[in-house]
Amino acid sequence: MTLPTLRKGCLLVLAWCLGTLAVMLLVLRLLASQADALTPHLEAFLQSHLGAPVSIESLSLGVERDGLRLDLRGVESRLPEGPLFSLGSLRLRLDVGRSLMALAPVFRQTRMEGFSLHLYRGEGAGWGWPAPATLPLYFAPDTEVDLATVDAWTRLVLHQRLQITDTRLLMHGDDGSATVHAPRLALSGSARRIRMAGEVAVASSLLPEAPTDLPAARLRADVRPGSDGLKDYSAALQLDMQLEQLSALAELVRPDFAPRLALSGGESTLWGRWQAGRLEDVRLQFNLPELKLTQADKQVVLKGLQALGQWRRVGEGGDAWLSGDVADAERVATSGSKAPTLPRHWQLTHRQSDWELRTSAFELDSLAAWSDYVVLPESLKRPLAALAPKGTVSGLQVGQQGGEWRVDAALHDLIVSPWDEAPGGGPLDAWVRARDQRGRVTFAGGDDTSLYFPQVFADPMALGHAKGEVQWVHDGPSTRISGRQLEVLWNGASVSGEFGLASGGERQQMGLDLAFTDVDAVNTPLMSWLPVKVLDDDLAEWLADGVSGRVKQGTLKITAPLGERTSADNIDTTLTLDISRGALPIAEGWPHLSGVEGRMQLDRGRLEASVAQAESHGVRATNGEVELDVASGELDITGDLAADADALRAFFLAAPALEAASLLEDVRARGEARGELEVRLGLDDPESLALDVHARPRFERLAYAPLDTGLSQLEGDITWRQRGREGHLLGEARAAFPGGDIRADFTPDNVALDGQANAAGLLGMAGMAPEAAARLASGSARWQGAMKLGEAPSLHLQSGLEGIGIKLPEPFAKAASARLPWTLDADLVAGRVESRLGRMATLRARGVDGELAGRLNLGTRAARLPRWPSQSGWRIAAGAQEVEPLAWRDLGSVLSSRAADAGERAGSPTAGGPLTLSLETPCVKYNDECLGSVTATGQRLAGGGVDLALDGNVLSGNLRYRPNEAEPMDITVARLMVDRLLGLSPPDRIFGDSVAPAPGSWMEAVKTRVPAPAAMPDWLTELPAGRLRVADIVMGNKRFGPLTAYWQAGRHRFTLAPVGLTLGELSARGELVWQGSDHSSQTRADLTLDGGNLGTALASLDQPQAIRSQSTRVAASLEWPGAPWQFALSRAGGSLSTDIRDGRFLNLDSPSARLVGLLNFENILRRLRLDFSDVTGKGTAFNRIEGKADVAGGMLRLRGPLTIDAPATSMRLTGSVDLLRRELDQRLGVTLPISQSLPVAAFVAGAPVVGGALFVAHTLFGDALERATTIHYRLEGPWASPDITLEGTQ
Repeated sequence: MTLPTLRKGCLLVLAWCLGTLAVMLLVLRLLASQADALTPHLEAFLQSHLGAPVSIESLSLGVERDGLRLDLRGVESRLPEGPLFSLGSLRLRLDVGRSLMALAPVFRQTRMEGFSLHLYRGEGAGWGWPAPATLPLYFAPDTEVDLATVDAWTRLVLHQRLQITDTRLLMHGDDGSATVHAPRLALSGSARRIRMAGEVAVASSLLPEAPTDLPAARLRADVRPGSDGLKDYSAALQLDMQLEQLSALAELVRPDFAPRLALSGGESTLWGRWQAGRLEDVRLQFNLPELKLTQADKQVVLKGLQALGQWRRVGEGGDAWLSGDVADAERVATSGSKAPTLPRHWQLTHRQSDWELRTSAFELDSLAAWSDYVVLPESLKRPLAALAPKGTVSGLQVGQQGGEWRVDAALHDLIVSPWDEAPGGGPLDAWVRARDQRGRVTFAGGDDTSLYFPQVFADPMALGHAKGEVQWVHDGPSTRISGRQLEVLWNGASVSGEFGLASGGERQQMGLDLAFTDVDAVNTPLMSWLPVKVLDDDLAEWLADGVSGRVKQGTLKITAPLGERTSADNIDTTLTLDISRGALPIAEGWPHLSGVEGRMQLDRGRLEASVAQAESHGVRATNGEVELDVASGELDITGDLAADADALRAFFLAAPALEAASLLEDVRARGEARGELEVRLGLDDPESLALDVHARPRFERLAYAPLDTGLSQLEGDITWRQRGREGHLLGEARAAFPGGDIRADFTPDNVALDGQANAAGLLGMAGMAPEAAARLASGSARWQGAMKLGEAPSLHLQSGLEGIGIKLPEPFAKAASARLPWTLDADLVAGRVESRLGRMATLRARGVDGELAGRLNLGTRAARLPRWPSQSGWRIAAGAQEVEPLAWRDLGSVLSSRAADAGERAGSPTAGGPLTLSLETPCVKYNDECLGSVTATGQRLAGGGVDLALDGNVLSGNLRYRPNEAEPMDITVARLMVDRLLGLSPPDRIFGDSVAPAPGSWMEAVKTRVPAPAAMPDWLTELPAGRLRVADIVMGNKRFGPLTAYWQAGRHRFTLAPVGLTLGELSARGELVWQGSDHSSQTRADLTLDGGNLGTALASLDQPQAIRSQSTRVAASLEWPGAPWQFALSRAGGSLSTDIRDGRFLNLDSPSARLVGLLNFENILRRLRLDFSDVTGKGTAFNRIEGKADVAGGMLRLRGPLTIDAPATSMRLTGSVDLLRRELDQRLGVTLPISQSLPVAAFVAGAPVVGGALFVAHTLFGDALERATTIHYRLEGPWASPDITLEGTQ
C-alpha cells in the first residue's frame, strides 16, 4: 500500500468518526432539550427496578464543551411502611475525555446535598427495604473482597471530584434505630495532589447518653499521583474513630447469634498507606477502657483493652500482626466459669480465599469461654463444648485452606471431660490437629495424670504416665472416636491397648482392648481395675465382695452397644487374669480364700477360675475350681482343704450361722485335718447357698480352756452342711482324755456322747498328783450324754459310777460295786449348769457378769437343790452328822500337796473369784469321843483375801488372810480348851509322825526311843507370814494366857519369833526355828522363863503349888533333829540354866510331887530334926537354887555344881546323866550346921539331877548327919533305882 492510499484511508476513518460524534452530540442536545419529557420515563424505570414508586421534582440535562451536565432535584421514594430514600439535589459534570481514558465514569464535579437512605432490618443479619421494594444490587455488601478490587475502587474514587453535604443513613431495627450523619465529605485537588476529608456522626436510641461533640469517625487522606498519574499514585489515610458511638451501630446490625456489644469510651486510629497505586500497609491502634460482651445469661467484661496492629501486603494477600493486653477480665455468669481472655499476640496470613491465624499462649478454658461469644468452626466448637478443656494452649493455628477449616494447637497440662463416651482425663501434654470434620490428639502425661472411661470404669484411672493418640471423625450426625497406641502406668501396672467408639448414627457401640501386667488388686480394690459399668450386676457384686490379688498379666476386651440399648445381655466381655496372692469369696459372710494362685477367665458371660492353691485363716485349699454363669448367676466352687487345728478353729469362728460358735473361742487343739469344699450359690439369691465342708480331723490334743482339760488322739469324719442360712454338723468323732475316752455322733439337731471315765484320771485333770488321786478314788465307769443343738442348745451327761470307788470318810465313801447316780444338765443359751451326785452333792451354776458363779451343797445340805446364783462367785455349804478331823488327815495332806494346789489355781472354776464356805456339824469327833458342835464360815474376798470364822465347844476364833500385807495371815483364837485335848489319847500320827503318851513323871518324859526326823512339808515353806494370838487357854477351871507368836516361812525354813506366853507371874519368851529339806529337818529353840512366883505358873496349869519364889529365871537353848513335836532330850543338844531365889518348898505329899519325881522329904526331915511340925505346916525355905548343864550326844553334864542354898544347910551336885541308857553318874555333897538343929531346905522339883540328890539323902541320912559338917555320896546306875554309896565326910 502506497502512502497516498494510506493517507486517504486515515482521512476517511477520521471523517467517519467525526461525523458519528457530531450525530451523537446532536442527539444528546436533542435529549437534553427534552429532559422534562423524559422525567416520567425515568420515574417509571426506577420504579420498575426498585419495586417502589419514585418521584422526581425536576431533571435537567445539558451538553457542555468538555462533557455532560446533569441536575436532579427532589427525588423521593416511599412506601406505606415508610420512606426508602430521598435526594435534595444532585449536580454531576461528566468529563467525557477522562472517562474514555479511564474506561469508567469520571466526574470533574459532583455535588450532592440532602441525600437520605432508609434501611430496615430483615431476616437474620440482612438489611433492606420492605417488600415489594428491592434494594439495588450495588447497595448489597460484597462479602468476598480481594485487594485488586480494593485498588480498583480506590483509583476510581480518586478520579472523582466530590463534595457531599448533609448525607444520612437511617437504620430502622426491631429494638431501636440509628442515624449515620455525614455533614460534609470532600474529595478535591489537582493533578499533583488530591485531598480527601470527611467526618461521620452517629445518633442512636441505643446510646445511653447523647453523643459528644466529637464525630464518630473522622477521615483524612492525602494522595500524590505518580509519573503515570493515578495509575501509580501514593497515598496516606488516617481514620480516627470514637468506638463508643460506633458500638451503637454495631449493636444495631448485630445478628441474633452474635453477642451483645457494649463499649464505655474508647478510641481507635487507623492508618493506611498506598504505594504505586496499591494498598501496602495498614496500622491500627485502639484503647478501650471497658468492653462488655453479653450472650443470653452470660456476660464477660474486659477492662483496659489496648492493642497495636499492622497489616502488610504480600502479593495478592497479606500478613497481619496484632499485640494487645487486657488489664482485667471478669465473667459474670450463673455457671461461675472462668472469664474468657485473649492471647496477647496474633498473626494473620491470607492469600486470596485462604487464611491462617496464629496466636501466642493462652489458657484453654478461656478459649472454651469464647465459644459462647465467637463463631467457631463446628469441628472445634463441638469438642470444646463437650470436653470442657482446661490447661494452657502453647500455640494455636486456625484458618481455611481450599475451603477446609484447619486447627492446630499445642497444649500443656490439658484436662478434658469425657465426650460422647470418649475418655476424659488429664493433665496431659497434647498436640491437636483438626481438619473440618476430623481431628487427632496425640498426648503424653506425667505422674499425676488420670484417664476416665465413663461408660466402662467406675472411677478415673490414676496414672503414673500415659501416652497415645485419639482420633475423631464427624460424618453427618455420627461421630467415630478411636484411641491408638495407648500406653499407661496405672497404679504401678503397665497397661496398653486401644479403644473405639461410634455414636450418633444407627450403630452406636464401643470397643476396648487392653493388656496389662503387674496389677496390684490387693492394696487397690479390684473394682477400681475392672470395667464395672459393663459387667453384670450380680457378677460385679460378687467381685466386689473381696476378690483381690496380684495379676501378673491379663487382657480385657469389651464390645458393647451405647445408649439406651446398653445392657448386660448385649455386652461381650472377655477378661483373662493370671492371679497370685489373690483373695476369693466363698459365700456371703464366710471367710475369704487368700493367697490364691491361679488363673481366672471371663468369656461371653461365663467366669472360670482354676486355683492352684489358696488359704483362709490358715486353711489351705488346693486343686480348686470356680465357675460362674453370669446369665443364671450360678456360682460353683470346689477344692481340697488341709489345715492344722488352730487354722480350722479360726475358720469356723469366722463362719456365719455356726451354732454354739462361742464354744470354739475357748477350744485349743493340736493336729491337722484334711477335707474337701463344695459351694453352690445363686448370686441373686443368697438363700440358695449349698455349702459342704467335709473334714477328717487327726488331732493330737483338743482342749476346752475353762476346764483346763482336753482330749487326745481325736479322729473322725465330720461334714459341715449348710443350706441357706441353716447349717448342721454331721458325722462322728472319737478321742481319748486323761480320764477315759469319748465318742460323739453328730446329727442335724443332736450330738450323742458316750465313753469311759477313770477316777484317777479325772482327779488328775483337776490337777491332782497320781498318787494323791489314788488315795481318794479308784476304778472307772461308763457314761452317756447328749448335746442338743438348734436355737436352744443344751447338754446332758449321766452315769451310775459303777466301778468307781471313793475313799473318803463317811458319809462320802463309796464302794466300787455300788451305784451312785450322777447327772449334769447344762443350758448353753442361758448359761446354766445343774448337777447331782446321789445324795452327796447338788450343784447349780450359771453365768453372772461374764463369769461362772455357782452354789454347791454337800452332805446333809445336799438334800435340796441350792438356789440359782444371782451374784458372782461361789458358795459351798456343807453339813454332816459328825466330823472326825483325824479321819480326814490323809485328805488334808493330799489337798495340801503342790499338785493339788496348782490344779486349783489353774483349773478351778472358782479360782480368783469370790468364794463363800460354810460347815455345820453337831459333833466333832476326836478319838471316838464327841467334843461338841462346830460351825465354820469363811469367804474369799475379791482381792484374794480370806476371812474364816470358827465357833465350837473346843475352839473358837478367826483367820484373816490378806495377800498384799507384810504379814498376810493373822490367826486369832478367843478360846482354846487344852484340857479336853490333852486328856484324850491322840491318834498315832499327826503330819505323819508319832507322839508318845503323856508322861506320868518327868523321869518318864525323857524319851530314849524316838522316830526318824520328819521331813519339812512343801506347803509349810510356802505358808505366808503371820501371827497367832490365843486370848484364853482353858485347862479345867484354870485359864492362862494370852499366847502371842509370829511366824515366817521361807524355802525349807519355818521360824516362830518372837513367842510370848503368860503363866501366872511368869512370862515365857523366845524363838523356835525349824529348817530342813524334803527328806529330813532340825529344830532349834531358845526359850526363857522369867518372872516372880513360880507357884503361880503351877497354879495356872491347875497343879499343886509345890514351890513358891520371889524371882524365877530359867533359860534353855536346845537343838534336836526332826520337827518341833519330835523333841527328845536324849537327842537334843544345847544348854540349860536355872536361877530361882527366895522361895519355900511346900507340902510335897501330893500328885505334883509324883509328877516331878521328888523324894519323900519327911524321912530326911525326921533324921535331921526330930521336930517336924514346922515342915508340915509352912514348908521349908531356901535362898537360891542355881545351876547350869550341857546336853549333847545323849548325855546331860552339869557345868559346875547345882547348888541349893537354904538358911540351915546347902547341897552340891555334880556329874552327868546318860539319857540314852537312863543311868546316873553323879556326886552329892550335903553341908549341915553342927551347933544347932538343921532345918533342911526343900529343893525345887522337876529335874532328874535334883530328884537323885534328894533320893540319896532320904536313903542314907542317919547318925552320920549328927556327926559331920559335909557328907559326900556317889550315885550310879539306873535312875529309877541307882546305887548310892557313902564316900565320906568332911
